Amino acid sequence: MLRTVCRAGGALLKHSRRSIPSQWTAPAQQRWASSLPMNTVVLFVTQQEAWVVERMGRFHRILEPGLNFLIPILDRIRYVQSLKEIVIDVPEQSAVSLDNVTLQIDGVLYLRILDPFKASYGVEDPEYAVTQLAQTTMRSELGKLTLDKVFRERESLNANIVHSINQASDEWGIRCLRYEIKDIHVPPRVKESMQMQVEAERRKRATVLESEGTREAAINVAEGRKQAQILASEGQKAEQINKAAGEANAVLAKAEAKAKAIRLLSEALAEQNGNAAASLSVAEQYVSAFSNLAKESNTILLPSNTGDISGMVTQAMTIYSTLAKQTPALQTVESVPVEGVARLLTHSCPTLAERGRAEHGKVSSFLKGVHSNQELPRMKRFPVLALLLWLCAVFYVGIFLFVGGFLLVRLEVNKSSSCGDVLTPGGEEADFCRGEPRFRRAVVLIIDALKIDFARFDALNAAPRPYENKLPVLEEVTSSRPSHSRLFPFRADPPTTTMQRIKGFTTGSLPTFVDVGNNFASSAILEDNLVHQLGQAGKRVVFMGDDTWESLFPKKFHRSLPFPSFNVKDLHTVDNGILQHLYPTMEGSDWDVIIAHFLGVDHCGHRFGPDHPAMADKLTQMDGVIRSVIGRLENDTLLVVMGDHGMTDTGDHGGESLKETDAALFLYSPAPIFPPSRSEAEPEVVPQTDLVPTLALLLGIPIPYSNIGQVLLPIFPQDTESTDGHSHLSQAEALWINAKQVNRFLETYSHMAKDIPPESLSVLRAGFSHLSSEYTSAIQGGRPPFPELVAALQSYLSAVRDTCRATWARFHPLKMAAGIAVLATACVLCYVVSELSAVVGDGGLLRAPLVAGTVVSVCVAMAQLAAWGYADVPSCLGVGTLSSQLLFLWRVRRGRSKGKASAWAWWRALPHLSVPLLVLFLRCASLMSDSYVVAEGRVATFLLCSLGVYVPLRLNWDGLLLPISPDPQKPAGLLPSPTQSPSAVRRESLTLLACLGALVGSLYLSLSFHGCREEQGACDPSPFLTPLARVQDSRLRNLHYALSVASLAAWTYALRRWMRHYGNLNCPGPAVFAARWLLPLASVCVGLYWAVGSTPEESFRSLAELIRLAAATLPRAAFTLLGLGAALLWLDPLTVFLKPRQQAHQRGPALPPRYRASTGISPQAELHHLIPQLYQRMRRSLEDGEPEGAAEGDGRPAVEAYGLGTVYSAPLVLQCGLLGLGLLMLHPEGVALSFLLLLLEAAAVLHLHSSSTSLAVLQGAHTGGFSVPWAPVLLWALAATQFFHATGHLPTFPSIQWGAAFVGFPQGHTGTLLPATLVTLNTFSAHILFAVGCPLLLFWPLVCEARGGRRGRAGGDSDEGEDAVMEMRLREKPQQFSSALLQLAARYLFVHGAQVLASVCAAAILRRHLMVWKVFAPKLMFEASGFVVTSAFLLLGLTLVMRVDVAVGGWFKRLIPDESR
Repeated sequence: MLRTVCRAGGALLKHSRRSIPSQWTAPAQQRWASSLPMNTVVLFVTQQEAWVVERMGRFHRILEPGLNFLIPILDRIRYVQSLKEIVIDVPEQSAVSLDNVTLQIDGVLYLRILDPFKASYGVEDPEYAVTQLAQTTMRSELGKLTLDKVFRERESLNANIVHSINQASDEWGIRCLRYEIKDIHVPPRVKESMQMQVEAERRKRATVLESEGTREAAINVAEGRKQAQILASEGQKAEQINKAAGEANAVLAKAEAKAKAIRLLSEALAEQNGNAAASLSVAEQYVSAFSNLAKESNTILLPSNTGDISGMVTQAMTIYSTLAKQTPALQTVESVPVEGVARLLTHSCPTLAERGRAEHGKVSSFLKGVHSNQELPRMKRFPVLALLLWLCAVFYVGIFLFVGGFLLVRLEVNKSSSCGDVLTPGGEEADFCRGEPRFRRAVVLIIDALKIDFARFDALNAAPRPYENKLPVLEEVTSSRPSHSRLFPFRADPPTTTMQRIKGFTTGSLPTFVDVGNNFASSAILEDNLVHQLGQAGKRVVFMGDDTWESLFPKKFHRSLPFPSFNVKDLHTVDNGILQHLYPTMEGSDWDVIIAHFLGVDHCGHRFGPDHPAMADKLTQMDGVIRSVIGRLENDTLLVVMGDHGMTDTGDHGGESLKETDAALFLYSPAPIFPPSRSEAEPEVVPQTDLVPTLALLLGIPIPYSNIGQVLLPIFPQDTESTDGHSHLSQAEALWINAKQVNRFLETYSHMAKDIPPESLSVLRAGFSHLSSEYTSAIQGGRPPFPELVAALQSYLSAVRDTCRATWARFHPLKMAAGIAVLATACVLCYVVSELSAVVGDGGLLRAPLVAGTVVSVCVAMAQLAAWGYADVPSCLGVGTLSSQLLFLWRVRRGRSKGKASAWAWWRALPHLSVPLLVLFLRCASLMSDSYVVAEGRVATFLLCSLGVYVPLRLNWDGLLLPISPDPQKPAGLLPSPTQSPSAVRRESLTLLACLGALVGSLYLSLSFHGCREEQGACDPSPFLTPLARVQDSRLRNLHYALSVASLAAWTYALRRWMRHYGNLNCPGPAVFAARWLLPLASVCVGLYWAVGSTPEESFRSLAELIRLAAATLPRAAFTLLGLGAALLWLDPLTVFLKPRQQAHQRGPALPPRYRASTGISPQAELHHLIPQLYQRMRRSLEDGEPEGAAEGDGRPAVEAYGLGTVYSAPLVLQCGLLGLGLLMLHPEGVALSFLLLLLEAAAVLHLHSSSTSLAVLQGAHTGGFSVPWAPVLLWALAATQFFHATGHLPTFPSIQWGAAFVGFPQGHTGTLLPATLVTLNTFSAHILFAVGCPLLLFWPLVCEARGGRRGRAGGDSDEGEDAVMEMRLREKPQQFSSALLQLAARYLFVHGAQVLASVCAAAILRRHLMVWKVFAPKLMFEASGFVVTSAFLLLGLTLVMRVDVAVGGWFKRLIPDESR
């Protein structure tokens, strides 16, 4: 029975569950409560449950726990709610924090039902509702916090989520008790960054603790040393007092004894036979002196009459009597010791006279001959500069000729279309402008750099980037009103600079490559254009925005409101000015066409890049502008919203990548103008030239004469009747008018220029003739043109455009060949001058070639005037230059002057090219390949590193890198004595290898600062090239700023430390003042300017005015300080401190002879061991008045000149430091570290050169002279190229850092000269620094003599005085000095000239190459410009050296009066 009841109950329960709706028994309900029980009249409700009962479908009551009774059939248990605390897992979801970090977060929700009635009838699915509410609330709360705060404020985040859920769930009878976040998953890269941050914080704490311990230890040590020094000084004080008192008593006693001895001696001499006694005493001292020979020195000098004691005594007494009568006075600080010793040697013993005269000749030739212009020839300053100027001018002429033939502006057709042109379909004469236009008005909004990515809208993009989905108005209008609007990709023709783009979409033509140079100074457009046609038709054109339009179309507008456009840091001036006048103008009636050119988006890209919040703000502003303009349009008005070009990921443009050429084009009208739906005939991309004929026909004006674009067909109806009842041009008619206009231009252009291939021209003519006949027959037959004819017209227009694009740039082969010939001959000239610098340095060789070249140029010009009526300046320059070059080579070959007979021997060395010249050949050959040009930065780095490794390998091959080991089989007496000890050779070799390691290390690190070209694919530019204002992460910005300031401080400290090391900071002159004060002050200004420039605008809004003032004042102050320092340097470049020797009574104890590398005057130690004791004491008594018993002379020079050994190199180093600091300020802040690597790289090259020279000297392989080999010159030139890339520059126009033009001028410029100069200095900073510092290659081996490479040479033949004077050796031989400077400059010009020649040849040979305008032509322009800048600053550096030489000559004239010479 029981079993039967149970089965029946189970069947009823199963049936009841089937009858309940599915949503009531959802899985959520199964979790919240037990299964719904059936009505068994007597029910037992479980504790913590609430059963909701409905009676006849309506809520009746809630059953309490315990016993309850229900009426069968009428009552029904509808819901069972659990009153326990319920735990719900919130699924994992993605959320975006305030700083745009995507997080994956899941959680746990704890809640309880408080009101079963509301939980049952207030919401359908409580669990789902609460879960969704928790997820949305979590996203909302996370969007208010940054990533760091999400971790720190988890509790407050949980509380906010609970509070938000409870506010919404009160109506559901549910109370959320708490919410806990289980896991937070961040992206892997962010997780790595966080781990790095934690590790950095740990290291920071450890470093701080370690530094505090080090500080405490240092303080303790310092305190101990202080106490020790105090006690030691007190002991020394007492010792000195006692010693001084004893010495004073001893001196008094000696003086009294000597005075008594002199009285007794004088009395004895006055007596009879006194002279005989004196002679006996002298003879005894003579014999005593012989007994001491060879005890203190191995140098023994004996007179020829050694045994004649009587003669020796007589001679000594005679000398004594003669010198006592003369007692010469000291006329100059150095003449008396030298002349006195020379006379003493001459008058003493004849056996010493010859050696004395020899030593006197060495010292005197330095002290007097070097400083007297009467005894030594002067340095050839003017001939050297004149010859180098002529060589540079020859290169300039060659570059001018080739560029004139390679980058010609295309032939412009200066004709205009008119309303009377027969272009109508039927061919009848009519006024084209009298017809009813499709649109009476037009508003053209040009948003500069509006790339197509900015205009697209993706509704599924949940996390858009700052430039995405910010123009929703375009998507809204095109989707809601498709027959009124269209959005097209708008492709521009390169170059994508603003001026060329304006010219392109107003004339319909294609700008040429050379027009890029006109972007600084835009000239008026002479070709027919839309603005001109609108004015001819009587349309009132109102312009507002970019002031470039004002210079391109002067006096063409009915009303013009231009605003300054060149300041890329100004995001709002132009846009706000337009908005101030745009809406009032549209609401008025005094206009037909409005052109508004906005610049904020473009400037925001240049300043911050597209992926920046400022770009989002600017695009949002443009969205509002478009909405407002659309709301003010009338039915007869056309709206055109377009971008003139795009931008790269860094915000730049100017090249031909798709990111730079693809802009957006949006067309809209309140009246329908498009088909309701897109057709397959609509173009995927609209060329920018197609806008010109389209707007012209829509506005009822003639198409500009030089247009080669085709009309945009979808905007024209297929038939002539429109919905408004007016007759408009159909697609076929618009295409026919367009084709006839293009054919007319093609015929006119082909008659004026012959550059279009005849076969292509004949095909185009035949095609148009066939189309014309078919179209005419169709019109005369009264039938509409076939679709095939419309397609054929489109094909014809595309073929004409492609043909013009392929043959637009017209080369001039004759000019190109002449330029190559002049450049090649100039390279030969540089090589000849470098190899024969001692011969051609005379200015006499240059006069005849200059005169001959001038005469030939004038004769050619006169012949052209007589024959053609005008003179062609390029041809006259080319012929005159070539004749001048050939005559110079012929004169060198002839060798007319003395010493020039063997001048042509250098030809024999040409076949044996050295490894450096082979590396130069490889460098030039790499310029012929577009792949190597694209990777030029790494190619130059590899060649520089390889050539640096070659230097020690070559030294080792020649046996100079290691000391020579003696052969034990040979007798020791037969071996040549080495010029230096093996330890010195090893030390110099280690120095060379260390410098090579520093060079390789700096090259490796400099690769981190390279930029990226478009052709390099997935290349990421260096983060150091990004200005600090663009860095959004504050920690990263602070780190970059700290590195930049540290590099700036290291740059300044290194320069001052070097000058202090060589004694060039002791002089009170102007140059030292610049180094001591102006250079550090300028560095401080630069650091403060970086701090101001990196400050976000929104951080200190209250100080915005002060920040703007500082941004203009600080760089100008730095420029002023640096300019003042350079002026002081040129005013007086000497950094020599003169210290005369102290008098005898002021000197302390005698010191040993000293040699100071920075001392310019030779010491007298050469004579120290050559004079016997008797004559040494006699000389000192006559020179200084010393007592006979005084100590030995100290052997010091009569004058100590600190810094004279680096008198030439110190001004050059200071000049490079000042220039480098100014150029650094024109770069982004992060490049400061690259400039520091430049300093290390240049020092490594210089020391590599000096060490190799020192090793050659130490091993006795140095040939003498001051010649600089090819290897260091090529290293120096390659370093300039490598550093050009290490500062983020590339031989492409988009890589130009235009922001340099606004350093110190944030409000812009009134002219174009100053900004162009600043950009040029920024671009070619590497060429400038290495060109100015090129003479250091000549001076550095002499500067490094102070390391001991030359001072310690053994042997009696070494000239120690000569070796100690360092750069003063150059003044001893001014002719060799001039020749060495000329040779160095000619070799440096040859290296750069060869690269220009290679670029020229590459551009000429590959002028039809696919990449010629993208790779080879920009490389040619940059290489030629770099040569011009390099040569100019090379001459500046040489002029500074000659200015120093003049100052040194004047310094010696003041030091040595005329009467002493």
